[in-house]
Amino acid sequence: MSSGKKKSWRFEIDETRKQEGLIQIKRAVQEKKVRYYPSFLACLIEQLRYQTWSFWVLQGGMLVLALVLIRYLNLPGGDGEASITVCSLFMVLTGNVCLSGVSRLFSWHMAELEQTLYLNLRQMVSIQMLLAGMIDLAVLGLLVIFCGGRSGAGTGAYLLYMLVPFLWSDILYLHMLTALRGGLRGYRQLSAGVLSGILAVFPVFVEESYHLEYLMVWGIAAAVGVGVLILEIRRLFGKIEGGEVLCLN
Repeated sequence: MSSGKKKSWRFEIDETRKQEGLIQIKRAVQEKKVRYYPSFLACLIEQLRYQTWSFWVLQGGMLVLALVLIRYLNLPGGDGEASITVCSLFMVLTGNVCLSGVSRLFSWHMAELEQTLYLNLRQMVSIQMLLAGMIDLAVLGLLVIFCGGRSGAGTGAYLLYMLVPFLWSDILYLHMLTALRGGLRGYRQLSAGVLSGILAVFPVFVEESYHLEYLMVWGIAAAVGVGVLILEIRRLFGKIEGGEVLCLN
């Protein structure tokens, strides 16, 4: 055998096919789900699936109480102005009860655990607010449809009279959720309920507050309430993202 170069038994590498294979591997890696992120709909279904029996009793109870209240207010000889106050107070109560699901997410030191898992705390709060809003709208719709005709101003004004204290009571509740820290959950709910109730019955002490000439004032209060409520929700979400509310209780 000649003393030239030793003959190599290795196959020559096909650079074109090598590059194609690397591209396919890279594409497969990008498509692979290393972590599982459930969709908003999947989280909503799971939230409904694992709600406690007390949650359903409370939500269903508010609807039943709304029907009882409607029946009572539609009895002969009822006072249309008094029904506005009663319905406003009931809407404030409904809003506080429904939002208690949001409060429970930050109670008993569970928020830290939820945030360390794949569960998205901000998404869970959004779902609880969505569920609360659905019940609130159902109750509000029933009251307006069946009791709104008792108001001389019509159903539109009746809706506005109930919407204003409802919006501001929700603002108060969410503000107190982040403002009061420590083991004050019961005190927070009680104080929010009392202050919201005072807010709902306040027009009774203002003469002619339900008259048409003050309807513009009610409209401005509702518009400002919507804006402040949006800001309060953004504030709550901002604190969640910053980790400030994980140890509220």
